[in-house]
Amino acid sequence: MISHEEFAKLRLVQFRPDDEIAQLEDWEFMDHIWVGEAIRFSEWLRLESDSDSLRSLAIDFDEFPANTAEQVLSAIELPLRRGLNLEQIQSVVGEPVHEEHFVADRASYDFVLDGPSRYFVSCIILNVGGLIYLVVMTPLPDPDEDE
Repeated sequence: MISHEEFAKLRLVQFRPDDEIAQLEDWEFMDHIWVGEAIRFSEWLRLESDSDSLRSLAIDFDEFPANTAEQVLSAIELPLRRGLNLEQIQSVVGEPVHEEHFVADRASYDFVLDGPSRYFVSCIILNVGGLIYLVVMTPLPDPDEDE
């Protein structure tokens, strides 16, 4: 994957027209307050306390254009795509560190990608249909330090 410095510079507007994008402010997620850009459930977030640096991006493959998703994943050098099953995802990101089953037809898996730049990757995978939602996040500061 790309370095955190390169990831930090990415903006959704680099991949989609500005008129499709909603601006987010005072957005609460993962015990932090964020600003960012969104197209429905695809959110690109920057900590309010460090608003120049992208720290999290989410892609909802059901609503995000497929060609744009491919461009984004290529840009961050993460070879995943819509529809991959758990085994295919594991071949790229390793074993999950956490797994949850909220509803019968899907599961959520969390992965840690170690390397020169550490990333946390979360995937929602349908039992039939594969990967439908992806979150890629850099390590976050302690929430008490983010105020």
